[in-house]
Amino acid sequence: MGLALVAGCGDDGAAGVQTVAGAGYRFEAPGDWKIERAGRALSVVEDGGSATVSVTSFRLARPYRPGLWRPVVRELDQVADRLARALGGVVAARATVEIGGQRARRYDLSNTRDGTRRLGFVLRARREYQLLCRGAPDPEPACEQLFATFRLT
Repeated sequence: MGLALVAGCGDDGAAGVQTVAGAGYRFEAPGDWKIERAGRALSVVEDGGSATVSVTSFRLARPYRPGLWRPVVRELDQVADRLARALGGVVAARATVEIGGQRARRYDLSNTRDGTRRLGFVLRARREYQLLCRGAPDPEPACEQLFATFRLT
């Protein structure tokens, strides 16, 4: 699994934007954030801060197909609820959304000990991609960027 990085200019002309690519996906992140890779996770971390956006890829036991969406949603809702409880927080919002042209599931969490704010799950064939935003003071701009630019390749 290779990691590619392409730096570009952002609209604000300040820190810019970097395109981050993992195995089977890519997304944009703030240009001045540091890329970190650990196993199946590819993270982009704010320099000097604790804000992070990341994508982790998992192999599914069985191939996903669109006809499985309803049971998958029930399972993902349970996973998000368990994770929020384990982190001392709650799922504040949940929705079916489009991420990278794919039907996906999004969860907004609140009051978590580790600052986890948003989760997203994108499924294709035998892969699950988990998008995550966490940290302080506010990962929201980078989180919005992750969710808006994530693409399967």
